[in-house]
Amino acid sequence: MRERSPGRLDEMPEPQISAPDGAGKTVALDATRGPQGFSFALPAQRGAVVASESRYAVKDWTHAGIGVVKPMFYARLLGEAKAGMPAVPPDTIQALDILPTGKAGEFRVVFQGTPLPATDVRIIAPNAWTREVATDSQGLVSFKFPWRGQYILHVIHLEPTAGAFDGAPYAAIRHRATATLTTSSGARTETPTTWRASPTH
Repeated sequence: MRERSPGRLDEMPEPQISAPDGAGKTVALDATRGPQGFSFALPAQRGAVVASESRYAVKDWTHAGIGVVKPMFYARLLGEAKAGMPAVPPDTIQALDILPTGKAGEFRVVFQGTPLPATDVRIIAPNAWTREVATDSQGLVSFKFPWRGQYILHVIHLEPTAGAFDGAPYAAIRHRATATLTTSSGARTETPTTWRASPTH
């Protein structure tokens, strides 16, 4: 997700970012909001960095066929894409998450700790090329990383649970998760100097 400030980045009031410290204890990371996103000091265990935003306002996205929803955002920094990527600490698994299985290019999508089948996962390459692949019955999905650089995996799950947030009612909770990883191998490619803003939904 490449949001900007001023812009949609400002709609995220207080993202929570955390990672294990040297003793393995999960601690909050101090983040600074800037024009290109949030910046923070990376801990030694980079693959364990996670972020979430639970205070995003209720949105009426009826025009897009989504309805009135409470958006929830989750992000994970995975580090280098390679076989044998370490399992993530269990206490860092978020409501909707994209987890490495240890096999090269393979990930499992989970919701509330349970594999999520038949769900589209989008990969966004360094050159803005994208592709969507559906998870199998075990929530598994596989990708190749042909170019060196940063990749983002992206998944959305709509939870049909009504409620209210800050006095605004909603018909469902819309969970959105990303996992960011890099690869130092593969062909070189051009990264766009300007990325299109994410759609409003």
